[in-house]
Amino acid sequence: MTVDDQLNDPAFFATGEHYRLFDTMRVKDPVYWTHSPDGRGYWSVFRHADVKTILNEPTLYSSEREGVAPVVDVEMAAIVREAWGVGKNVAMIDPPRHTEFRKVIAAPFLPKALADGEARTKILIGEIFDQLPKHGEIDLVTDLAVRIPMAVICDIMNIPSTDWDEMLDWGKMAIGGTDPEYQQGTAAETISRGFRLLYDYSDRRASERRGCPFSDPLSLLANARVKDQPLTPAEVAHNAVQVILAGFETTRNAFSGGVLALLEHPEQMALLREDRKLLRLAAEEFVRWSDPVISLMRTVTADTELGDKQIREGERVMLWFPSANRDEAVFDRPYDFDITRHPNLHLGFGAGPHFCLGGPLAKLEIRLAMEELLERYDGIEITGPVLRVQSTFVGGLKHLPVRLKPHVATH
Repeated sequence: MTVDDQLNDPAFFATGEHYRLFDTMRVKDPVYWTHSPDGRGYWSVFRHADVKTILNEPTLYSSEREGVAPVVDVEMAAIVREAWGVGKNVAMIDPPRHTEFRKVIAAPFLPKALADGEARTKILIGEIFDQLPKHGEIDLVTDLAVRIPMAVICDIMNIPSTDWDEMLDWGKMAIGGTDPEYQQGTAAETISRGFRLLYDYSDRRASERRGCPFSDPLSLLANARVKDQPLTPAEVAHNAVQVILAGFETTRNAFSGGVLALLEHPEQMALLREDRKLLRLAAEEFVRWSDPVISLMRTVTADTELGDKQIREGERVMLWFPSANRDEAVFDRPYDFDITRHPNLHLGFGAGPHFCLGGPLAKLEIRLAMEELLERYDGIEITGPVLRVQSTFVGGLKHLPVRLKPHVATH
């Protein structure tokens, strides 16, 4: 396969071989013109410094012109604007309007709100662990990693627990539709259907909450005003979907990927068991190591230069986060999984105005879930094949079969 073929192939990113390719490209051609199936092409950006520059310059590198999803084929391009809500969804709106939309949903994710809700989050996570079978044979992804963030974000949004399983299925379709396991029809059809189901659900729930004085993000959106104008129903629903999916995806991938890394590096697991205070640093390394987001796209709004390449207005740039997070210019021993790593300047939550609003919540969930795992179980053993999601967009595991060995109380 050519470099272009690899970068355009979702299945390639399930092999783990992309790290080797990225190592080569950071040295050989760090801003690389990539031919794509839609015939337009795009610039692939591999270095940490260049990725960070783009994230910090949202006017020059627009999220709103064509959205941020890595769309490189004609069929996907046909559905992405409506499915994602480009220009309506806070992740796909440029400043200064982005700032106004972000303020609407920020309150439940600020440090004080998260601290106030930590006890509730701990209870939710504990209940999910309580439901695990006594024999300890589980799929750590489907039984834990996907359920924890979906429960927490749905609880924050005041979505009834009876609907959580459906939300989970729709989320897999919307985000993981390029993986055959989640597909219903083509990848584009699956993604479009997943987004539509989430959109319609959010729209119904939001309409019920107009005029209600609740503080959950869905109620805040339903009653918000920007520039003294109420949000349109489409803006409300698209932003609700964004909160749900962002809350779901990063944590599931970072938590499951972090646990796998601990199992592959037993000395790090031993270190964490000896000193739980390392959990905060460990959560950062989980995110750097597991790369919950593989790539995001931007569209250039004026002619510019990046890494000695001339980039023209209207051209697209693809930001490859696994490459940035293994950049030897920034990270000492980038291929060492190190839960004591500090500082840890990963870009797993982005940077600049679009820095992930749910990042602090994700780290809280990872910390509490790991505390529960270490408290309840003395050992974890991999019992079957580890499978990764086939996607150029999100990076993560879809199956991690393990045997949990319960903690044996000593008297």
